[in-house]
Amino acid sequence: MRTLIYNVKLVEKSGITDGAAVLIRDGKIEYVSRDGAMILPAVDESIDGEGTYLSAGFIDIHVHGGGGHDFMDGTEEAFRGAMASHMAHGTTSIVPTTLTAEDEELCEVFAVARRVRSSRDAENLPEILGLHLEGPYVEPSMAGAQDPKYIKVPSDLSWKGIVEAADGDLLIWTVAPELEGADEMAEALRDSGIIFSAGHSAAKYDDCVRAINAGYTMATHLYSSMSTIIRENGYRVPGVLEASLLHDEICAEVIADGLHLPPSLLKLIYKTKGGDRMVLVTDAMRGAGMPDGEYLLGSLKRGQLVSVFDGIAHMPDGISFAGSVATADRLVRVMTTMAGVPLNEVIAMITENPAREVGVADHKGKVEVGYDADLVMFDGNINVKSVWCRGKKTV
Repeated sequence: MRTLIYNVKLVEKSGITDGAAVLIRDGKIEYVSRDGAMILPAVDESIDGEGTYLSAGFIDIHVHGGGGHDFMDGTEEAFRGAMASHMAHGTTSIVPTTLTAEDEELCEVFAVARRVRSSRDAENLPEILGLHLEGPYVEPSMAGAQDPKYIKVPSDLSWKGIVEAADGDLLIWTVAPELEGADEMAEALRDSGIIFSAGHSAAKYDDCVRAINAGYTMATHLYSSMSTIIRENGYRVPGVLEASLLHDEICAEVIADGLHLPPSLLKLIYKTKGGDRMVLVTDAMRGAGMPDGEYLLGSLKRGQLVSVFDGIAHMPDGISFAGSVATADRLVRVMTTMAGVPLNEVIAMITENPAREVGVADHKGKVEVGYDADLVMFDGNINVKSVWCRGKKTV
């Protein structure tokens, strides 16, 4: 089946093209016109974009849930519900993210992800690229909303069993690099395809340098639950934040909901790292896409009750955040309107950049011939109008 989408403003890293058109065939992009001129064979469907924006589909590599569901619920219903909720806001590829938990609970999440990934209706949902494990190897003082009961250290070698159970589905692992055995773990898994991200960490700068040498390439939700400058005997000692900003080897996750980080910090990250070394993530929990109220953070069995109001989830202490309720379109809106970053660069932060970081840049993240037809159409206020997942119109 051939579908033609025409009369759109095509948003790419290189810029925005008026009067563009994209031809989809059998789930792939068959042709892209950037000059308004297309000589085409007969098509089965023509869609007039009426001057709206069209970009590659959004890729969220750190997301816990949404639409009233959490991936830690460990059910196919929860997976489908959370994924569908984010798809409505432009997400076409997703990396479901866990919280610190018992090994058997993680194994159940692995099993459910495989079933959903291979199910008949998988084409109607964002594609699962793999899983992101946030923990259990985190620093207790930087646990944030992670349950301290399940925190471990890599030196106990329990990670070997987790890797075996994941059976190749583990894509990103957030690990505090200062923990005993963390360097050895990263080095042992360097050729496994698992991406190591520094997060929930009290590491000092030297710890981070060792981690980079061991294979770390990302920083988990920059500024949140990570160390910064401290004083030791009068000397200033930088932490994970400064190492992440300084080292180009590190690509930084950024929760650009406008609340975790105010516009001034979003501008600082952009000025320091540059748009090419930033990846926008929602870090959304089950309250994303839902009205204000009380929701469980984590699984229905073991989750803790948190409150959602004023556009963010709050821990019971009233002073800490419990994850975000953002959706991908909100991240784009905040970065353009509040941080003042050009739209084409922002779109790259949630399409091309994450595709590159997780190793799917050869078929996702761009509007190019031969790439998966993952597309999102939106207006000037970043309100999503239509979504295509691998060529199928899902929204």
